[in-house]
Amino acid sequence: MVRKVTAKIVPAKDPTAEADRAWFEANAERRFRLRDPAPLEFRDPLGDPGDGFSWRVLVALLPDGGRLRLPISLSWELHNDHAKDQHLRILFDQIAPAEAKARLG
Repeated sequence: MVRKVTAKIVPAKDPTAEADRAWFEANAERRFRLRDPAPLEFRDPLGDPGDGFSWRVLVALLPDGGRLRLPISLSWELHNDHAKDQHLRILFDQIAPAEAKARLG
């Protein structure tokens, strides 16, 4: 299954944006976060993630304090809280569009 992945710039008044902001404040050493998607978080339906997979959101903290969100299909066996920054950076580098990579630096 091939799917075009797009990054989403996070609007300031979005409730998930507030939750992400609070998470990064509480985890100041982190630059990436993996979490479950909120209902209707992305404009287009994400579709079927595949057998044994579920949709997650990879959140990247930008140097200016903003955040990018990318939908990603990952194995059910990977727990969001166990994902380390170095692994999430590898995933980001593999799936993020060029404009998202450029914003991250």
